[in-house]
Amino acid sequence: MILILLLYTLLGFSFTLGKITLFYASPFYVVGSRMIIGGIGLALYYYFFQSTTYRFQMKDWPAFMQVTLFGIVVPYCLRAWGLNYLSSTKAAFIFTLMPFFTALFSYLFHKERLSYQKSIGLMLGFLGMMPTLFTGSSFETLAGSFGLFSWPEIAMLGAVASFGYNLIALKHLVKTRQCPASLANGLTMLFGGFIALNLSFIVEPVWIFKDPLTFAGFLALQIVISNLICSNLQAALLKTYSSTFMAFAGFLTPLCASAFGWFFLNEEIKVQYLVSLLMVMIGLAMFYFDEITSLKKKAVSFE
Repeated sequence: MILILLLYTLLGFSFTLGKITLFYASPFYVVGSRMIIGGIGLALYYYFFQSTTYRFQMKDWPAFMQVTLFGIVVPYCLRAWGLNYLSSTKAAFIFTLMPFFTALFSYLFHKERLSYQKSIGLMLGFLGMMPTLFTGSSFETLAGSFGLFSWPEIAMLGAVASFGYNLIALKHLVKTRQCPASLANGLTMLFGGFIALNLSFIVEPVWIFKDPLTFAGFLALQIVISNLICSNLQAALLKTYSSTFMAFAGFLTPLCASAFGWFFLNEEIKVQYLVSLLMVMIGLAMFYFDEITSLKKKAVSFE
């Protein structure tokens, strides 16, 4: 349990740190640089310090590419771009929707049954985020909007949805295919970083805005916290805890992010964020306890 608390505290800090890093460099360049460096570091760690019987097979390739796209390229690029316009606190609160996207994708692609209580919890979670999405700022509107929502909010929702699907893909890779967490994260970061960096070279005319040494320091800290510690810790904990429980514990992330955002960036914690958090927590609690009840019934039936 201590490791779970550590994971989501560090994930909360990663939002604030990501916002600070974007003061110095363009978003896709930041993503590409940190993923390539982090991927090389994890690959070297795996090569020199881990021994395993795992052998790569061609049938593992689709799983690696899914994690590369939906766990690295799409979510991190969208999140970095969105953080240019959103506060780190608001971004972290939007990320509380991730377990609901995971549940929705499990239902759509893996035909996992949703009970009446789970369906209600799912709808409550999405509706609960509306107060947060309806809060905006003049800076957000600089990027444009689509209907009631700004493009940065839509980008952040896209990142959350991608991360939600990635939980399923990553769990399959490390648990079903028995791929070591460090190898899975190292290779997908390396592949994803290469794609993001090439994207930066195409669409971003300026990569580093100011003070390269300070940028390098913040980037190094972000790589250690997000790419090395959090990614491996999350993959390792997925072997012990269910995706739903991990997502449920993820409510620590926005609380920590809001504290770090307030302390380091003087960000405002709006009442709407707390209302959304409460409603989403209720929705996920309904979802989680229904899953626990179902698991207990299955256990009794096998006895």
